[in-house]
Amino acid sequence: MYEGIKLRLIEEKRRKANIIDSSDRTDDDTKLVFSENFTVACMAGAAMVVCTNPIWLIKTRMQLQMTRVLEAERNQSGNVGKAVNGFPKDAIKPPYKNIVDAARTIVREEGPLALYKGAAPAMMLISHGGVQFGTYEYLKTHFGTYTKAKRSTGTKNSGIGHQLQDSIGYLTMGAVSKIIASTATYPLQVIKSRLQQRSQAAELSASGEVKIVKREYAGVIDCVARIWKREGTRGFFKGCIPNVIRVTPNAAITLVVYESAMNFLS
Repeated sequence: MYEGIKLRLIEEKRRKANIIDSSDRTDDDTKLVFSENFTVACMAGAAMVVCTNPIWLIKTRMQLQMTRVLEAERNQSGNVGKAVNGFPKDAIKPPYKNIVDAARTIVREEGPLALYKGAAPAMMLISHGGVQFGTYEYLKTHFGTYTKAKRSTGTKNSGIGHQLQDSIGYLTMGAVSKIIASTATYPLQVIKSRLQQRSQAAELSASGEVKIVKREYAGVIDCVARIWKREGTRGFFKGCIPNVIRVTPNAAITLVVYESAMNFLS
């Protein structure tokens, strides 16, 4: 989707410049500036959020639930009608069994719109893709210029050598752009995850005691205010380093494969 929107924008720029004959085209006519790449990536990201937010909501909730603990609390013998960690046993909601059960339960208990909880910060999070691809395209432009200049000096590398050099460059640029984007937009990911979690959840205290707690935010502003008040700046960057380590190799490899495929097809 990103490449499709990008090509349409390039063609629109050519049309406005009245460039029809390919012989009249220059490199500047086929390139987008940072702001244009940012916009294209955000448009593609917005379409993705609309289509996939319910899936991410279910994934987040299933990752956060403590299945065995909740089942044990509900099935605890000799505790019928008594409170469990301050909550009536009958009020403890059963864990989701699978994706279908999660979707049905969410719609039944919270309504269809609950599948789009966290959509507001997710829409703001499309800036992640904008920063990533804007930075990547900027680096690629400068890397390509450097490579062409170096090769024009008479460097005698084989075709395979050139391809390897390009692949290493794309790998590096993909990693750098992903690190910048992930770090810059990580607070939005924290807010999105907090809003998407189930209002009632099992938590482990510092002493190892299991507690059933209610955690529900009124909205984005309320979520930001609570995180800031209770956890400070660090609360917005919890898990940032593991997240960067997780997503960077994937993004770098994906962009290398993408560029290789595009070069092969062209």
